[in-house]
Amino acid sequence: MRAAVDVGGTFTDVLVYDEKSRTLWSAKVPSDPWRPADPFLRGLQRALDSAGVGIDQVEQIAHGTTVVTNALLEGKVAKVGLLVTEGFRDLLEIGRQQRPYLYDLVQGRPPPLVPRNFVREVRERVDASGNIVIPLDEEQAVSQIRALVESGIDSLAVVLLFSFRNPEHEARLESLARRIAPDRPIFLSSKVLPEFREYERASTTVIAAAVAPKVTSYLDDIQRQLRSKGWERDGLVIMHSSGGSLPPEEAVVRPHTLVESGPAAGMIAASQVARILGLRRAIGFDMGGTTAKAGLLLDGQPRFATEYEVGGEVHHGGRVRGSGYPVRFPMIDVAECGAGAGSIAWIDAGGHLKVGPKSAGADPGPACYGKGGDNPTVTDAHLILGRLDPNLFLGGEMPLQLELAERAIRQRVAEPLGLSVEQAAQGILSIANATMIRILRVVSVARGHDPRDFTLIAYGGAGPLHATDLAEEMGIQMVIVPVLPGLFSALGLLYADMSADFVATIMRPLVTEALGVINETCNDLMAAAETWFARVDAEPSDRTVMLSADLRYQRQNYELNVGLPRHPLSQADVASIIQRFHEVHSATYGHSSPGETIQVVNLRVRAVRQMAKPEPQPLAPAREPAGAAPRRRGSLWFGGQLLECDEVSRADLQPGDEIEGPAVVREDGSTTVVNPGWRLTVDMSGNLLLQWHAARGKVRSHS
Repeated sequence: MRAAVDVGGTFTDVLVYDEKSRTLWSAKVPSDPWRPADPFLRGLQRALDSAGVGIDQVEQIAHGTTVVTNALLEGKVAKVGLLVTEGFRDLLEIGRQQRPYLYDLVQGRPPPLVPRNFVREVRERVDASGNIVIPLDEEQAVSQIRALVESGIDSLAVVLLFSFRNPEHEARLESLARRIAPDRPIFLSSKVLPEFREYERASTTVIAAAVAPKVTSYLDDIQRQLRSKGWERDGLVIMHSSGGSLPPEEAVVRPHTLVESGPAAGMIAASQVARILGLRRAIGFDMGGTTAKAGLLLDGQPRFATEYEVGGEVHHGGRVRGSGYPVRFPMIDVAECGAGAGSIAWIDAGGHLKVGPKSAGADPGPACYGKGGDNPTVTDAHLILGRLDPNLFLGGEMPLQLELAERAIRQRVAEPLGLSVEQAAQGILSIANATMIRILRVVSVARGHDPRDFTLIAYGGAGPLHATDLAEEMGIQMVIVPVLPGLFSALGLLYADMSADFVATIMRPLVTEALGVINETCNDLMAAAETWFARVDAEPSDRTVMLSADLRYQRQNYELNVGLPRHPLSQADVASIIQRFHEVHSATYGHSSPGETIQVVNLRVRAVRQMAKPEPQPLAPAREPAGAAPRRRGSLWFGGQLLECDEVSRADLQPGDEIEGPAVVREDGSTTVVNPGWRLTVDMSGNLLLQWHAARGKVRSHS
C-alpha cells in the first residue's frame, strides 16, 4: 500500500494505492492555511477508511506541499543572518539590473530577504582559482557571529566569494557558528549551490535559510502526527521541484528545492499520460484553487530550467525577471499565474474588472462556500453560469450556495459596471482565461513552438472547466482530460522517483585537452551520487545516473544545458557534444556560431532511484452500442448565450462513448465543459478526448 498527499492552497488531495489489487482510493478535503498538517492527516485517514485498511499497512507516503511557496509569497519567513566576504555587504541589495517592466522608471523591487543590519562581513578572501589570498580572521568572525545571534536570528546563511572553488572558509565558519549557536540551522553556499554567480548563489542560500525553520517544524509536525496514528515506518518522501522526491532529512537541508513541489507532481503525471498516449508534443495545464500552471512536454518529458524566480510576479502575470528572488536549482519549467478557481474578481480605480492574483483560498473561500467570504471568485462565476452543480460539488459533501454567489457578483461587479449577473460572471471567466492564455503562450510561442501542433492535457479541479475555451483561443484542436483530474498532482506523487542533483563549476573550454578535468570532476559528482544512493537504500537495479553540462559560447553570459552521452568522455564524444550544442543553440535562439569556442561552465549529475509505478485496473470494454451513457438535458451559458446541453456523470461513461458539445461532464473533484463545436470520446483508459471538429482547416496530427 502506498499513499500520496498533495496539500494545495485550497484543497488537500489524497490517494491510496494497493499495488496488489491495482486499486486507487481517494479523498479531497479543504486545506488549512494555519495548520496545514491537519488536513494531511484528516484526508489520509478518510482515504484509508475508504480502502478499509489501517495506516500501519501503508509502506510509503509521498507528499507535495506549498509551504515554501506560500511562505515566500506571504513574506512569512525566518529572520536570517548573513555572513559575507568583507566588502560585499550590499550583495543582495545590488542584485541584478533586470526589471520586470523595462520602461517603468518608478517600479519597486522586493526588499532583500535579509535586511542590511543582519548582513555581517568577515575578513577573508579566496581568488577565482580557489587560492586563499587572505586567511580567515577567526576572532573577527566569532565577533560577527555572536552579534547576529544576539540580534535574534532564526537561521544563518554563509556566502563567501569563490567558495564554490574552495569551501574551506565556509566550512570553518560553520564549525565556529555551531559552537556559538548549536540550535540554529546553518546553510553554506558551497553546499546549497556550488556554482559561480555570487548574487544567485547568495539568493538561493538565503531562501534556503529563510524557509528552513518553517519546513522543519512542518515536517516534524506531520511525522509526529503520523507516529501518533501508529505509523512507525521511514517511508515519508517529499516532492521537490525537479520532479523527484527526497526523504524528510534531505528536505530540511535542501528546503529551497520544494518551491514548486505540487506543480512538479502534476507535470510528472501529465508526462506519464503523454507517454502512454504517444503524444510527442503536449502542454500540461493545471488549474487549482489558487493558481494556474502550464508546462511543456516534448516526447513525453517535461522541460527543465536551472533558474527560477519566487516570491514575485512569477506567481502571477507571467514569468518576468526582477520582480522576485532568484533561486537556482534544476526544476521542471512551469509558468504560473494567480488565476485559480478561488481568484477574487475586483474593480480597479479606473473602473476596470480584474481577476486575481489575490485568492479567497480555503478560508473563507469563495462566497458560495458559505464560510463568510463575500468576495466574488471564478468559482462563483461558474456556479452562476450553471457550469457547477451546487448539489454535486465534491461529490455532494460540500453543497454550494447559489444565492451567496449571486449576491457577491451583483454587489461587487454587476451593479458597479451596469451589467447583469450573468454578464458579469462571463466577464470574470473571460478575464481569467486571458490571464491563463499568457502562461500558455510563455511555454509555447515564447519558446519557439506553434501551440497548434500540441495537445492540451487539462487537470486540477478547475482545469477541465476552462480547457476548451483556452484551446480555442490558442488554436489547439485536441484536449485530454485524464482520469482523476481533480487529484492529478497526487497521482503524480505516486509516479515520481526519488532523485538528487549534484553540480560543480569548472569553467573550461570544450576541447580534448580539458577532458582530464572534465572526467575528474564527473568522477567526484558520480561519487557523491553513489553516496546518496547508499543513504536512500537504492538497489543497484533501481539506480539511474544522468550527466549533463551547462555550455555557452565564449563570452556569452548565459548557458544551455546539454546531455552528455557517457562517462568517461572520449575525444569522439567532444565532437558530438559540440554539434549537439550548436543544434540546441540554434533551436533556442534561431542561430548558432560553429566557429566559436564552447565553454563548459557547470557539470551536472542527476541520481535517480526508480520507484514502482501505479498500474490501475483497465476499464471494462465499451457497451453496445457506444454512446448510450445516461444523460439529462440542462442549460448552460456559453459566450453570453444560454444553450441547451447534455449533462453527464463521468462515472456513467465507458470506453467508446461519444458526446457532442455543448455538454458538461461532472465527477467528484472536477467538471469538464465541452464547448459547442467539440466532440468528446472516451478512450480505453477512461481519458476524455475532446476534439475541436469545428476548427477551420485540416486537423493536425498529434502523434
